[in-house]
Amino acid sequence: MVSLLHTADWQIGKQFANIPDDAGAFVRAKRIDAVKTIGRIAEERNVDAVLVAGDVFETNLVQAKTILQTIRAMAETFSGKWIIIPGNHDSAEVSSVWTRIKEGFGSENIVLLVQPEPYYLRHANTVILPAPLQRRHDARDLTVWFDDFVSDPNMIRIGLAHGSIDNRLSHRGEAPNTISDTRSETAKLDYFALGDWHGTMNIAPRTWYSGTPEPDRFKENESGNILFVEIEGPGKQPKVEKIQTGHFRWLQQELRIFQNEDFSRVKQMLVETAYPLNQILLRLTLEGAVSLETRSIIMSELDALSAELCFIETDDSKLLAEPTSEDLDDIERTGFVRKAVDELVLMAKNSEHPDSETARFALQLLYVEHKNLGATKC
Repeated sequence: MVSLLHTADWQIGKQFANIPDDAGAFVRAKRIDAVKTIGRIAEERNVDAVLVAGDVFETNLVQAKTILQTIRAMAETFSGKWIIIPGNHDSAEVSSVWTRIKEGFGSENIVLLVQPEPYYLRHANTVILPAPLQRRHDARDLTVWFDDFVSDPNMIRIGLAHGSIDNRLSHRGEAPNTISDTRSETAKLDYFALGDWHGTMNIAPRTWYSGTPEPDRFKENESGNILFVEIEGPGKQPKVEKIQTGHFRWLQQELRIFQNEDFSRVKQMLVETAYPLNQILLRLTLEGAVSLETRSIIMSELDALSAELCFIETDDSKLLAEPTSEDLDDIERTGFVRKAVDELVLMAKNSEHPDSETARFALQLLYVEHKNLGATKC
């Protein structure tokens, strides 16, 4: 039996240029903390090894200090083997982060697999077949050799690669390094540990992307996890458990605002995520038509909210001023739409009419849709 943690796409050293000041520094620091979390979990569960399926670092030009922090985070938290392959961001070129590590940052329990050669976990009766990227982009399927490698039939076979599964993620992954979608079957793998896709996903039989352990973008793709894998023996179905490790939550929210609407529902939505506000990064898109007074209130509430969140990015380019009579004239000057606009204006102006507020809302909605249609035509 073998037990493993499967992880990938740490991308240590990522700058997050779109997140300025202290927020960017917090996000960068948490990527090192994520490694420490993985190590602690590995130690607690007494796994046979941690498999890292590429992209440990954002680039081969990462600073020496960042390399040292990463190596220490691994070595000081888990005493077992960290088995690592290069990905497309940190490919094993002639001069790479891996050559620098071998020259001055090595650690006994960190195993760098930079050649397509088997690595044995003898005590766990397991062989690991790596497909390291030796350049950023490779048109070949580097896992082909798995099929031809003959191992003891009593050994557990595990593949370790970084790329996009053909016919599944070749159009979605980060790199053009494609991998056969039948590799786990043709190579008789008991488990296939992959990196490149940043979300956790069971992509094919016995084939998993772990995703990045710390979310790094505004995309709902099941990121922020590692996988705990147990395999009882050759041919046995692997037991895979998803373990959440992410500290930050990256959210996107589109909000349509009309009339003097209460903006507090934005904060309520964030509270309902069950994450502390200072661990949330929010991309907020505002759309609608509001009075200048309401717009001022919204901007003030956004300022207050930004102090509580780790980061907020707001697009209010589609939050329009409440339509004037000239604006309404632009919607349609003749025909049934013009007639409908005139009737809605009369209803909206009559405060005693039972549908006055509804008419006002309808005018705002018509105006916003008119402006959106104009933008689309442009």
